[in-house]
Amino acid sequence: MAASQSVMADTPETIVREMAQHMETCAAAGDWSEVENIAIRLRSAVMNVPESERRALLLLLQQSTENVTALAEAARRDVTGRMSAIRRGQAAQKAYEAR
Repeated sequence: MAASQSVMADTPETIVREMAQHMETCAAAGDWSEVENIAIRLRSAVMNVPESERRALLLLLQQSTENVTALAEAARRDVTGRMSAIRRGQAAQKAYEAR
């Protein structure tokens, strides 16, 4: 019975769902190169899902992509803020050295 559950868990739809979840987890962890790798592989994984099951799956992927996008935008704002602080520090240092 455990073997049949394992086979059921490896359906194309399940694989896509797991990939989407892993992509969100990687985005939350800031592993953007892995997010990109998963996004690339997701295209071909979706094509393995029967057409009759794709619509619901694509809606799930759309939500997952929106979640990843929100995480990316938050990370970008954080990096932009840090870079601004570094630039202000550098400008202050130059002003202090010029005295």
